[in-house]
This record gives sequence, C-alpha cells and structure tokens, in this order.
Amino acid sequence: MDMIAEILQTDKAAAGKLEKADMESGELLERTIKEAQKLKENALKEVEAYKTQKAEEVTERINAESEKITAAQNEKTAALDKIFEEKHAQWENEIFENIISPK
Repeated sequence: MDMIAEILQTDKAAAGKLEKADMESGELLERTIKEAQKLKENALKEVEAYKTQKAEEVTERINAESEKITAAQNEKTAALDKIFEEKHAQWENEIFENIISPK
C-alpha cells in the first residue's frame, strides 16, 4: 500500500508542478506580450520623434533657401529700380519722339 500511496503522492505532486508550470508559462507569455507592446510603442515614439526632427530640418533648409532667393530677387529688383529711375525720363522721351515722328 505504501507503494500505491507513494505513486499517488508523486502523481499529485507532478500534477501540481504541471499546473504551476502552466501558470508560470501563461504569466511569462503575458509579460512577453506586454513587453513586445512596450517595445512597439517605444519604436513608434522614436519614429515619430525622428520624423518630426527631419521635418524641422527640412523646413529650416527650405526657409534658408527661400531667404537666399528672396534676397537675390530683392537685389535684382533694386538694380532694375535704379536703372528705371535713371533711364525712365529718357525712355519716355524716346517713346514720345517715336510716336510723334516715327523714323
């Protein structure tokens, strides 16, 4: 009878260990899923931060280039204004003379 009791006791202990292992396995799976979700969330945050940083860099470069272009246009406009200021009376006279007495 001791043998049967020992077998039953061993079987009961094994069943307990199996149940405990199943619980630990479930807990480990749950922790793994949570950790994977955290990693995914962190990766998405990093991607968003990188995207924002790159967008800011591109915007800064665009603004700098835009300022250069605007400055160059302003210089050209100022030069044309100066030429117009110097020559407009002469041009008006030439146009008037060409209308009055065409060549």
